[in-house]
Amino acid sequence: MTGVACPQSSGSDRSGYWPSRHLLGTSLWQSPFLAKEERRALEKAVTWSKQIDIHRDLISETDTADNLLVVASGWAYRYSCVSDGGRQLTALLVPGDIANLDTLLFDRLAYSVRTVTEVNIVALPRRRALALADEHPGIARTFTSLAMVENAIASKWMLSLGRRTAYARVAHLLCEIAVRLGIEGSNTISFPFPLRQEQIGDLLGLTLIHVNRMLQQLRAEGLIETCDRVLTIRNVAALRYSAGFDPAYLHMQQAIDATTRIRAEVA
Repeated sequence: MTGVACPQSSGSDRSGYWPSRHLLGTSLWQSPFLAKEERRALEKAVTWSKQIDIHRDLISETDTADNLLVVASGWAYRYSCVSDGGRQLTALLVPGDIANLDTLLFDRLAYSVRTVTEVNIVALPRRRALALADEHPGIARTFTSLAMVENAIASKWMLSLGRRTAYARVAHLLCEIAVRLGIEGSNTISFPFPLRQEQIGDLLGLTLIHVNRMLQQLRAEGLIETCDRVLTIRNVAALRYSAGFDPAYLHMQQAIDATTRIRAEVA
């Protein structure tokens, strides 16, 4: 089982349940591959949602999972530890992401998932998700595309760990987060940024002191500002140039176009 217990719900609770209010804005909902009836099938497959406190494990390594857990709101991360206690963050989960996509095909998980903030998760039963993928080509393509984007992100992170300077690692991460949050359209943008410097270090393979120095340098250059867990990128174009950042690997435009189309259909 996952580290999150399934809530008990009565028939009366279920009768008033409208899953789309939870899936709206998630990577599943925004998929450009889904037809309206496929999106509705996913909505109906959702069984429960639950609010999880800050700094709690959603999933522990070696757990077996019965549900795909969708992060409807809040931030979390995947991580693994070595025997001496060292920790590496292997994925950052922002609103809309699936915490454990590989649960679709694999019984045993090779990582843990922990919340950064308070998180609302939505459960999609594994067996039902697999059945839907068999029945609906659009749902199968959606799961495949999400896995491919996860792989692309992991590849960019590996490049950062192996070849980018500490400065470029931090700058690239900030650029990526902004795009994944959908914060675009202006050269000056702001968004919630709950990550602590220690977590950034565990993600980028940097010491706490090194992370602090890089953030100070970015501030001194007028590229970013931070205040009350909100990060402002003062010059998006300049920060992307410094990081060598190209957002094409995130394939976000398809999702943006799909969201526009979906909202028009709902309206």
